Order: sequence, then C-alpha cells, then structure tokens
Amino acid sequence: MKNVSFVLSKILASLFPTSLVVFFALASFGQSTTSAVVAKTSDYSYFKGGTVSVFSSSHQDIAWMDSIGRCIEFRDKQMITPVLERLKKNSQFKFSVEDALCLREYLHRHPESISDILKYTREGRLDWGATYNQPYESMYDGEALIRQTYLGRKWLKKTLPGCDFKTSWSEDVPGRSLQMAQILSRAGIPYLQFSRHQPGIYNWHSPDGSYVTCYTPGQYDESGIPVRKADTNTDSLTKAFTAMLTNWNGYYAKRKLNPEFPFLYSHDFATPPDYDAFFTDWNSKSPALKRPLIKYATGTEWFKAATKGNPPFDKISGERPDVWLYIHGPSHQKALKASREGSRLLTAAEKFATFDALQKGSFENYPQAAFAEAWENAIYPDHGWGGKHGDLTDRAFRSAFEKGRSIASDIVNVSMNNIAARIHYSKPAIPIVVFNALSWARTDQVKFTLNVEGNDNNTFRLIDEKGIEIPYQLIDEHQITNKKDEVLTFLFIAENVPSVGYKTYYLEKSKPATYSNSSKNTNSICENSFYKVEFADGGIKSLYDKELSKSLLNSEKFLGAELFTMQSVGNGAGEFTDVQLPTMEGFEKLSDYHQPWTLVSSGPVRDVYQFTKQINHVTVMEQVILFKTIKRIDIHVELKGFDGEQYREFRLAFPVNQDKPEIAYAVPMGVVRVGKDEIAGAAGYSGKTQIYDTPCRLVHPREVQDWFSSSDATSGITISSDVAVFDWNDPTTNPATNTILQPVLLASRKSCHGEGNFYLQPGDHTYTFSFYSHAGDWKNGFRHGTQSNQPLMAVTVNPELNKGMMPETLSFISVENKNLLLSTVKKCDDDNQVIVRCYDIEGKDSEAKISLFKPYQKAEVTNLIEEEGKAISGDGNTLLYKVGHHAIETLKLEVK
Repeated sequence: MKNVSFVLSKILASLFPTSLVVFFALASFGQSTTSAVVAKTSDYSYFKGGTVSVFSSSHQDIAWMDSIGRCIEFRDKQMITPVLERLKKNSQFKFSVEDALCLREYLHRHPESISDILKYTREGRLDWGATYNQPYESMYDGEALIRQTYLGRKWLKKTLPGCDFKTSWSEDVPGRSLQMAQILSRAGIPYLQFSRHQPGIYNWHSPDGSYVTCYTPGQYDESGIPVRKADTNTDSLTKAFTAMLTNWNGYYAKRKLNPEFPFLYSHDFATPPDYDAFFTDWNSKSPALKRPLIKYATGTEWFKAATKGNPPFDKISGERPDVWLYIHGPSHQKALKASREGSRLLTAAEKFATFDALQKGSFENYPQAAFAEAWENAIYPDHGWGGKHGDLTDRAFRSAFEKGRSIASDIVNVSMNNIAARIHYSKPAIPIVVFNALSWARTDQVKFTLNVEGNDNNTFRLIDEKGIEIPYQLIDEHQITNKKDEVLTFLFIAENVPSVGYKTYYLEKSKPATYSNSSKNTNSICENSFYKVEFADGGIKSLYDKELSKSLLNSEKFLGAELFTMQSVGNGAGEFTDVQLPTMEGFEKLSDYHQPWTLVSSGPVRDVYQFTKQINHVTVMEQVILFKTIKRIDIHVELKGFDGEQYREFRLAFPVNQDKPEIAYAVPMGVVRVGKDEIAGAAGYSGKTQIYDTPCRLVHPREVQDWFSSSDATSGITISSDVAVFDWNDPTTNPATNTILQPVLLASRKSCHGEGNFYLQPGDHTYTFSFYSHAGDWKNGFRHGTQSNQPLMAVTVNPELNKGMMPETLSFISVENKNLLLSTVKKCDDDNQVIVRCYDIEGKDSEAKISLFKPYQKAEVTNLIEEEGKAISGDGNTLLYKVGHHAIETLKLEVK
C-alpha cells in the first residue's frame, strides 16, 4: 500500500551491489540491526535437503494505486487473469491471493471462470486468503472482525466446495489486535502472513492461549527487492537466494526448525512472476552444491511444511499497538462514527430479529439477505484509506459504513415493532416499550418522541406497568411539523430494563406531578446527590465525588473536559516507524478565553450547562450534563464550521487526580492494560527505513473501542468513547506530571501517497462522552462505558393494536456471570438453529449460566463460523457451559 520505502529501496538498489542491499534488507533477521553481520562465506548448510518455497502473491488494497474501479480492473487484467493463464500453462506454478474480496470482484466480472478457479484451487495451486479483506484490526469491534472470517473462509468454502482456506494475510498494517489470533484460530484459520515486524516465524498468542503461526519477512515489499532487481538473470537470482539462505541459516539452526525456507514474492499490485528457467537451473545444480530445492508454493503449503512436528517457534503474546491509527479515527471522523454505530446496531438487530422469529415460531421472514448485505458494507473498508484519487475511496468507504448502519437501523426497528405488537398492554394509555440489547439488566436514560397537538405539551403522565409515575423531561430536540402539531422528545430514566429484552411504560393524558429540584445550581456550581461540580472558563475546575469522598480532577494545567488544539503534521498511515505526534504550533486551549458557562436546562432528570466559543478555525459548543438519579456525567462537544485548516488536531482533556494510575481500554473482545498487555519489547527491524524501536508498552495514542479508564487505590474513572483514538500522555511542552485522558476528536492530516488527498474534514462534528467514577478498577466501570454507546431504544405503540399475549416486561436471554458478555445472538447461517456467542472480558475461568425465554432441545459448541459442532449436555431454559479465561465461545441451540 504505502510506496515510500519502495522508492527508497529502488534508489539504494541502484547505488549498491546486490549483496549489500540483501544485507540491509535481511541480515538483521532474528537480531537487531546493530549486531547484524553479513556472512563472509555462503553457509546455508542447515537447509541441505530442505526446500525453498517461493509463494508469489500481489499486495492489494481495495484502492491505493488508483480509484476502486481501476484497482478492480487491475486485479482482473493484470493479476488473476494472467495467474489463471500461468496455472494453465505450467503445472508447477502456484499463486496466493490475499483475500476473499478479490474472488468476489473477479467472479462478478467473470462468472464463467468459476470452473477453472475451482479446479486450480482444489489442486492446491491457487490459494485464497481466509479473510474478507485486510482491515485495521482494532478499528473494528469483535463481531465485525469475526465477520471477516464469515465472509472469508466460510464464504470461500461454500463458493469453492471441496476446498479449504487456512491462511490469513495482513501485509501492510503495523499493528495486531489482542484477540485477533483467537478469532482466526477459532474460525479454523491457523496461519497468518503479515509484515512490518522483526523478520521471523512466530506463534502469536491471544490471552486465552490460542495462537496462529505467523511468518513475516520484515517489510513485505523491501525484502523482495534483490530478487526483483535480478529480474530473470539466473546468476543474479542465484546470488540473491544464496544470500537469503545464508542470512537465515543461523536463525533456523539455532531453533532447529524444519529446513523449509520461505520467500514471499509480493509488492504493491505485483503481476505473477515467471522464474521457471531459474528454478530449472537452480535445481539441476542443487544436489552437487548440497543446497535445497526450489519450487513455487502457496502460503498455506509452506506453512503446513514449516509447522510439521510443531517446531519451537518464537512466541509472541499481547497487543501490538497500531502506529497508523490516525488514519481512520481522527482523520475520518464521520466515517468511523458511522462504522461504530452500524456495528452496534447490527448486533442489536441480530438479537431482536432472532427473538422476533422465535416468538413467531418461524425464521421464514428472518432478514438473512439484508444482514449479509449490511455486514459486507460494515466491514468493506480495509486499510487503504486515501491514496491516488483517495477522495473517491474515502467517500466510498464512508458510504459503505452508512449503508450498513441504515440497513441495521431498519431491521432493528422492524423487529422491535413486531415484538411490541405481541405484548398485552394492561393500561388504557400509549405504550412506550423500551428495549435493551445488552446482556445485563440496566438502569439508563431513554429518549422517545411523540407527535402531539401544540396545546397538549404538558398533559402527560409517564407511568410504569405498576402505575408508578416516572419523572420525565421534555428536551430541546423537538421540531415543529406544522402549525398545529409538534414532535416532542421525552427523556426519562428507565430502571432495570431486562437483559436482551424490554420493559413497558405508558403515557397517560393527565397532568404530571411536580418535582422539586434536588440539585443546588448556579451558573458556576452544580451539586446533586453524586457530585459537586465547579465550572471555570473553558472546562470543569473541580469535580468532587460524594460517595468516594474524592476530588477526581487535577486541573492545574488543563481543566476537566477542556478542548485544546495543536498542530498535527502527519499522514496517519505511512512509512514512519512511530506515531507522528502533535506539536505546539498554533496551540490553543479554551481556558485561555473568557467564556462562562450557563445553566441552559434543568428538570427532574438532568441539568445541562453550556458555553459556545469561537476560536481559530472553529466554533466550539460544549455541554456538561448531570443526571439527578444516576451517577453519570455526559460531555457533549460540537465543532461547528471547522474550516478545514491543514494539519490541525483537536483533543479533549480529562486530567485525573490519581497516583500512578493503571490505564486500561476496550479492544475488540478484550481489554488492554497499558504497560501489561502489549507484546514484549519493540516490534523491531522491518526494513532499512523501518525500525520499530519504541517499546510497544510506550506507543501512544491507542485505538479504543467502547471506553477507556484510569484507576488507582482510591478511585476509578471510566469514560465511554465516542472516538476511535485516545491518549493519556500530555503532548504539550513541559508536560503535566498527572495523567490526562484525552479522546482525539479530529486531525486534518494528509495521505502519504504522493498524489493523495488531504483529510481536511471541514464542517460540523459532534461527540458525546459519558464520565463515570467508581471504586476499584475498570472491572467496575466497563458495563457503564459499554452501555453509553448502546443506548436503550424505545418504540411508541399504537394503543389500538393491543391484541398480544406477551408480558409487559421480558428478558429473551441473559447471562448470570458478570465477566461474560453476549456479543451476538443470531440465526445460524446454515439452518434454523440459534447461535449464541459470548466471551470473557475479565480473565476468569467460569461456568456460564445462560437463561432463555424459551427452552432449547439440544446444544452444540462450534467454531466461530458455526461449523464443527460438538454436542454438549443439557436442555430446558438454562444452559451451563464452562468458558475459559479470555475465551470466545460460539454455541448452537435448537430452540422451537
């Protein structure tokens, strides 16, 4: 994808002899560059009797070298079609395509080619990468990563029957997510071909102990330059391969690995190579020279040979933080917001569509095709943002996310309305059915709208199913539809809404009760049952937690929730070796300005404080929202009319008053504790222009999913994340000594492609964060941080449709164990059974206790893609199953 190092490598290759270029690219294998020594003699004795496997491929972004359409055309005319011709002419030739999306595109253009493709794939000469594409792993949530294997290996096996697909490819991105090894392994994908890492063969472990065997040549493009420079010259190719064998000889010998040497032939948009004459010459001389034979192979073929007998590969465990993280979150804020919202809605839609079908007694109307389309859109964007015509690529990626979100929204709304129509309503009033998609009962805010005549604004009482009145507040999100009618937005706190279920409330035509204001409010101070907050120009000066008897902020340098801006020169993704951090040019923080807060709204549910201030390049509107009956503070930020200034970054500051806190944050299906859960040391040498020498525990910022947290012996703070990137290190000069949690809101960087676009993002941007304080560490806060990003959803029901028999409150499925999260419940792809997927987030071995609203007759545990089922005992409404620490488990239930 990123072509800067390729250009530099070409320059070096033209200036130095081949052997020296090989030294630069390969001699450091298994050691640091400073200790690398080129062997004086060609000692490749360890490989005697072994094999050199040349697995040719072509690195493909969805788009980078050109527009999406032109890249699809390239993959057709200059990659797959010539590969099929080579496979037809040479029975020894083999080729590996990196992902399943390439096959989808090709079959769309050439459906007539399926028989040849099936033939060569069955022969083991054509291999397809086992994931849908090559994403930023921690950009997506866990279910989205799992769908990479559904739309990869599972789809490939159905499309090419009799074939299997065991290798995932991720050549470009310098980052590995904590649980990706487990996701691949449990989906039946044991191998990973990756890049931009210390060259070697590794077993990369997830925390549960599962692993994938990985090979990396360093930088995928650079390592092959000596061979490509040799072209088809037999003598030059012989020298290049001899040099490689020599440089790897000690590594293999020390570890006593199988003498199976890999050479990855791949670079950006490579065409299939022809080394037939060289192979013939090499092999004819190999017996006399006691060197290995050379052949074409697929990546999977080499992995199988290399792993035979379980050799002692080096072990890696933990997260490798992605140093290209600016590319997708801060640099494509609206696209990533749509991505996050879409994935969360999709899993909610799967749950309620499944229980809608089970209530109905049939999956006949289950929207299987719509889900497939939605997931394809939700995971379509890969790592190739920007590039040549990058504005077109970025627009297509954002549109895909928005389409997936739209489909999910439609499905969940239909499912909730279907379910609501089956409820027996006990009150002669307007039913409001509140749905909870998460796997624990929760008390949280709910918003719903109602069309009313203008004179009826204050004539409603909200009650629960027992007739108890519930305080509500009309909020300023309503709109006038005509002169007489109005859309009112109601806000209230729903208590104990069941796990993956619903609870019914009612609106009566009656005057509501009058509630006294339980808060002590001025324009500069707010005090309620949980907090005392003091405001200052630009942020929160002090925040006192009454339950913890603790002042939560250290506002000596930054105020709480204070926005600041810095220069942010960088690419987001490019050939650098560390995250490009912001600098002080143009630094502004809102506390430098006089702009007092105003109490703009107060009622029985919440108090809202607000200010608006114009600074350079943007107008900032910020709200701090304190709730009366739940311990939660929301911070809403709007960047209005950003002018698209180049290289500008905006962050929000939460300076915590904690002593050496532990920082933790959510990653796909797991949690990373900074300094504890990263891979050991640095990622190492990748190429002469790429040496990842920053220890991974020190890499920052980080990719984050639902929340980030800090905690010490006295308090814990969890903040729900409305962004994809956060930091905890003060990036300014003379940095503060205390920890400052910082969601990174926006960064107007530029593509590293020479003809690429700026990621300027002019216009309006909105963000909402929820702040929670609690005793203990992240384990006491992760549920709150998660649920803020998956709000309770409400359906207003026509009371004339009261013909149902279902109860007013119901949980469809629940998990008793606090450490276990239900990631989805869905119809099985291959039959009408029900898939339940859960995972442990706390690192505990436990026996899951799963309760269902309908009994199941039998159960199986399967791999992640719903195959290879093994029966487990039990039936009835409760399922018991042992789940290991950090494990992701997929269960298949027969429910009638």
